[in-house]
Amino acid sequence: MKTIDRRKLKVCLIGCGDMGAFHARAIRQNPNVSELTLSDANALRAQHLAQELDASWLSLDDAFSGLAFNAYFIVSPPAAHLAQATCAANTGAYVFCEKPLGEDLASIDSAMPALRSYKDRIQVGFNRRFDPHMADLKARIAAGAIGQVEQLRIVSRDHTPPGVGDLKNSSGLITETTIHDFDLCRWLLDDEMSKVMCMGGALINPEYETLGHIDTATTLLQGSRGQQVVIQNSWRTSYGYDQRVEAFGSGGRLTVANPSGPLVLQEDAGGLCRKRIAPDWLVRYQEAYVLQAASFLDSVAQGTTVTPNLNDGYLASFLAEKAAEALRSGRSVSCDTD
Repeated sequence: MKTIDRRKLKVCLIGCGDMGAFHARAIRQNPNVSELTLSDANALRAQHLAQELDASWLSLDDAFSGLAFNAYFIVSPPAAHLAQATCAANTGAYVFCEKPLGEDLASIDSAMPALRSYKDRIQVGFNRRFDPHMADLKARIAAGAIGQVEQLRIVSRDHTPPGVGDLKNSSGLITETTIHDFDLCRWLLDDEMSKVMCMGGALINPEYETLGHIDTATTLLQGSRGQQVVIQNSWRTSYGYDQRVEAFGSGGRLTVANPSGPLVLQEDAGGLCRKRIAPDWLVRYQEAYVLQAASFLDSVAQGTTVTPNLNDGYLASFLAEKAAEALRSGRSVSCDTD
């Protein structure tokens, strides 16, 4: 593939909400981006962010009109991801698409024939892979530091639950939160899952249930080699953004704890702790987002294959669909992709 002068990358970002603004700031920190253009269904929002970041802006109608962008970042609501990613890929550009690829597996399946030919240049936004702590854990597992991994436990709990009104554009806890953990377990174990069980409910806010949402879930998976995976998710803690991973193997245990300096002595709203953990994902994964953007833009400049790619995005959504099926049925569900 053709290489590009690293200092002359032209990038267009679609979607200027909170997540889009976070991505845009990470892109702006990259010295190889010469032009950043922003677009949003709400033109005023794009204009305001463009002014803050000394960027230009386009209407959404003009974003895919043949302008010579090297890369697109799709950070719009999930319902728009597939159509916008397809339009962006059709221009010949590289595409970064936030997770999930689509609202449900059926819509993703419908779009895959058009997207497969672009799979090497469509990256999906699983930022945890770029967190230095998670990358260190992955490297140690791969090097055999604890032998064969037998059990993996992932804890992912948000600090503040979403407002009921925020759920109108949400695909839900499993599709938008647990999906990160599905990708994480596949990546850490370098394996596919064979079956899944899931239990969940609206334990924080019963009103969520009236909208078809849950706010708390525990998911159990089994890898193809028999490894056991436990994923615990919640939309609320009283003590900060709780992100932990433990890998247990035949030769020991590896843990990624919450970065907090001195040990947390008690984890409750009024508890004694010398230093609180990160309050939200903006703080906890700030470095990961910068490194994620840098990795993607390096692939754009060098004309190389991106990672995590389209297939990783599909398989994470596949596991989310199977977990949702297990939640509805109350039974173990096969994750066989054949």
